[in-house]
Amino acid sequence: MMRVLTLALLGSVLLSGCDSLPPAPGSTPEVAQTPFERDLAPKIADCFGCHTGENPEAGLNLLDMQALIGVESSQLKMALIEPGNHLQSYLWHKVAGTQSIAGGLGRQMPVNHEWPKEDIDLLARWIDLGAGI
Repeated sequence: MMRVLTLALLGSVLLSGCDSLPPAPGSTPEVAQTPFERDLAPKIADCFGCHTGENPEAGLNLLDMQALIGVESSQLKMALIEPGNHLQSYLWHKVAGTQSIAGGLGRQMPVNHEWPKEDIDLLARWIDLGAGI
């Protein structure tokens, strides 16, 4: 009887596939990253030299992107990140170099290191898809 039960349990494990088994001790299961985490976060991290700490440039601390959602820019009456609308997101305009068209000030960001169009488009898509909220 015990042998039949053991074989039945083994058969159900094999039929259900390895996905149902817990990870091996000491192993770390892979966690799927969002496009923001995988592709944008490292680009944003390149800006930490100026936009983190006690007195970040333009008062913009990029360490917590979620904290920028719905927060008005210090340069004009536009949200830094407006979920669902990159054209109403001043952070996107600064990175895209269209800040003056939006009514803002200053130079394209990051200074002396323009993002490739693909990265600017990825930022736009992240914002348009709700900015991770």
